[in-house]
Amino acid sequence: MVDEAPAKVWSDQRDLPIHLGDSGDGFRIPGKEKWRLPDALAALIGFVATLSLVTLNLESGNAIQILVVGVVLTVVAVWALDKLPYRRPSLRSRFAWWLANLRPQIVSSHPVSKENPHR
Repeated sequence: MVDEAPAKVWSDQRDLPIHLGDSGDGFRIPGKEKWRLPDALAALIGFVATLSLVTLNLESGNAIQILVVGVVLTVVAVWALDKLPYRRPSLRSRFAWWLANLRPQIVSSHPVSKENPHR
């Protein structure tokens, strides 16, 4: 049986952040409440790269140092990518940027010489 009802279009859905790690049945990926795609990719790449390098260097004696550095770099990458904004700029911000672009002004931290303004 075919449903002839028109499909609903949700125009504001592109503004919703997509969180990974919540399967809906109560299981969550540990460590963070909400994982987004950049966070999860950084964690996955860091985890795989760290374990691969540790495995390759088991006999060299540097496995512990590689493990510590890899974990620290992975945690820093996940933390930094978690700071990315997940919403678009507001209309007020866009309007302020548009007004600022109408009449650009040069701002300098050094005083401008009156004899030679190009210096």
